[in-house]
Amino acid sequence: MYSVMIFLHVVSALLLGAYVVFPFLASRASTLSGAALESFVGLLRSFNRVGQFALIVAFLTGGAMISQIEPRPSVAWMVLAIVLLLIIGAMTGMMGARMKKLIEAGKAGGSTAADAAKVKTFSWIAAIATIVAVLIMTNPQLLA
Repeated sequence: MYSVMIFLHVVSALLLGAYVVFPFLASRASTLSGAALESFVGLLRSFNRVGQFALIVAFLTGGAMISQIEPRPSVAWMVLAIVLLLIIGAMTGMMGARMKKLIEAGKAGGSTAADAAKVKTFSWIAAIATIVAVLIMTNPQLLA
């Protein structure tokens, strides 16, 4: 059972890699308008949705694996891992809401710059949190 959990955990971590490239993709949204904007942000929303499901799977499989291993990781490691996953989840949730507003503003012909800037900011925070999460997951001795 542990090998299934590790497989699912690694696959979900690979899918979370989308958040590392997300800021670079999101910066393109501010230059588009009309149907191109709607199509591009729709693609970003799809990436975001896949990433959110991967985040849930990573959280659940990580919790299941921690309950099965001895010796357990340090409490600081577990707390930091949970906090980072919550930060990623919060940022991606806020990105999703802003992307929805971005599409609506694009359809209405309004200004999309503020929403695009928010998406870019949230995506940078999520990307940094993802990189730090991968760093501590692969090096738990850093917090031992």
